Amino acid sequence: MIKTPICDLFGIEYPIFQGGMAWVSDASLASAVSNGGGLGIISAMNADGEYLRGEIRKCRELTDKPFGVN
Repeated sequence: MIKTPICDLFGIEYPIFQGGMAWVSDASLASAVSNGGGLGIISAMNADGEYLRGEIRKCRELTDKPFGVN
């Protein structure tokens, strides 16, 4: 574990932020990064609200760690 102000701010173990990459950054990738100690990001791209809500729900099921949406 690396102790930095950014880690404290986001409640993560390592100062690693996954990029929000269209078509790649879904709930499975974001939760894996978050479970590994970084901050996973779900890409909203041009997704409609229903799809995005589904990805957020999936991510919450896969991790209890912080994650974000870009």
